[in-house]
Amino acid sequence: MKRIRILGYQVDIRVNKIKKRPKNVTKNDFVSSPPFKLNFGPGPNWEKPDGSWLSVDIEPEWGDIVVDFQKFESLPLEDGCCLAVYGSHVFEHMSIFKTPLVFSEIHRVLKTGGVFRLILPDVEKSVREYINQNDEFPLFKRRKERLKKKYGLDYTLFECMRDDFISPSGQPDLLGKNALAHQNAWDYQTICAHLIRAGFKSKNIHKMGFQKSNAEYFRFEGTYPSEANEDYRSLYVEVTK
Repeated sequence: MKRIRILGYQVDIRVNKIKKRPKNVTKNDFVSSPPFKLNFGPGPNWEKPDGSWLSVDIEPEWGDIVVDFQKFESLPLEDGCCLAVYGSHVFEHMSIFKTPLVFSEIHRVLKTGGVFRLILPDVEKSVREYINQNDEFPLFKRRKERLKKKYGLDYTLFECMRDDFISPSGQPDLLGKNALAHQNAWDYQTICAHLIRAGFKSKNIHKMGFQKSNAEYFRFEGTYPSEANEDYRSLYVEVTK
C-alpha cells in the first residue's frame, strides 16, 4: 500500500507488481544433479523417463530451463555436464542467427561421448513433392485443411511447401501477433556442416531413422504424440561428441 497526496487529498494506492517470465532458470533451481539429459521443446505430452532429464522450453509451464530462443545467449549449465540432448521439430523454430550459438552451447555442455539427437523437417522431401505437384502428400493435405478451417484460406501447393521454411506462429499470446514459427531449415548436408561448425566431428555424425538410435537414452521416441513420429516427412540425425 502506498499513500500519495493529490490536490490536497491523501490517497491510498495498492501497487501490484507484474511477474515477468524468466529468461532462464539457473542450475540452482534444478531438483536433480549432473549428469543431465536435455530435451529441447518437448511440449506437454512428454513424460520424463527419469529425474536426470531437464526440459528446455519457452513455455514456463513446460521448461525446467525457460528460454526465449530469439534472445538466446547461453545455457545455464557447466561444461560437459550432459549425457544426452534431444530435440524434435524445434530447432527450425529458431532464427538463423541463433541456431549456431544453440548448437555450440549443446556441444559445450555435452560430455565427451555424449549424444545429440535431432529431428528436423525433411525439406528435401517437401521440395520434391512440390516439384512433383503431389496434392496427396499428407503434410500438404494437412496444411491445406488447417488453413481452410482456421482462416478460410485456400493454400496453394507452393504455400504448403513454403511452410517448411517459414510459417506464422501458433503462439501469438507468448511470442507476439506477427511472430514466426518455422524460420530455419536444413538438408542433411547443411545440418552436418552446421554441427561441424559447432565443434562436432564429421565422422561422428550419422543419418538415422525413426526409433533408430545408437544410444539407449531416446527410447521414449514414438511413445507419445509428437512430430518425431511422422517419419515420412522427418530427418533424423545423431552426433556423438
